[in-house]
Amino acid sequence: MTNPVIRPLAIEDLDGALALSTTAGWNQRRDDWRMLLRLAPAGSFAALAEERIVGTAIGIDYGGFAWIAMMLVDPGYRGRGVGRCLLEAAMGAVPSDRPIRLDATPLGRPLYQRYGFEDEAMLTRHVISAAAPPPPRVRRLREPRDESSRVQRLTAADLKIVTRQDNEVFGGNRDEVLEWVLNTTPQYGHIVRSDDGLAHYCLGRQGRLFDQIGPVVAGDDDIAQALMNAALTAGGGRPVVVDAFDSHSTFTAWLRACGFQIQRPLFRMCRPSGQMASSVAGRNRPALVEFAILGPEFA
Repeated sequence: MTNPVIRPLAIEDLDGALALSTTAGWNQRRDDWRMLLRLAPAGSFAALAEERIVGTAIGIDYGGFAWIAMMLVDPGYRGRGVGRCLLEAAMGAVPSDRPIRLDATPLGRPLYQRYGFEDEAMLTRHVISAAAPPPPRVRRLREPRDESSRVQRLTAADLKIVTRQDNEVFGGNRDEVLEWVLNTTPQYGHIVRSDDGLAHYCLGRQGRLFDQIGPVVAGDDDIAQALMNAALTAGGGRPVVVDAFDSHSTFTAWLRACGFQIQRPLFRMCRPSGQMASSVAGRNRPALVEFAILGPEFA
């Protein structure tokens, strides 16, 4: 078996990258791969063997931190150091003073721990199939404030305030990603404007196997549930996945009450930089928090 060669991922490789992620049962479409390459052209790497892509890794610089995406190795080439070489390449492509984050599966977590990544938060993937009923308002764990009447469709005109707030919540700049998501899948974009001037929001995107709703960013559980309910209704019964932070237990319990099934855990991990401790210590707690993420590919 040929030893793979690590080299930059190019636009001509996207069919091979998509074939790799499809074989692994991942949810990406070709448009996702194209967007990732556009975000990080210098941080995208492929492992090539026998004239095909057998591994990928992408290092994205979001400004406040870097993100490792699409760490994927063909099963036939695992255990041969391919993942290690790809991870080193992606990490080496981002500024050295950045904290580096990723969402790990239980299978990949030991590799990241060896490179100094530490657990930062726990997430769980929740899935609802097309055959499952939409989440009816009567099936509530408690009687919340009714925020449904305040939910509106998120428009391009709203993006300026949304991205400004998202930079604070996210801890980096993903304006280009949010604009892409809204342009390609506008039906999932919703917003609640509160009296204090905050804009609570959610977006979503199409996938090969299921659509993903996220990020969901809100000031409390009631608004997060109202945004989520509006997005699900707009989805028209398509299979949906939500990667939600376990710390928001009321929100995740509501998802399960609506018919979502738990699929698997995710570990939000971080490799700190020297400046991380002081920068985090000096940050105020934001008025908005992230209940569900955009996805492990984009953070």
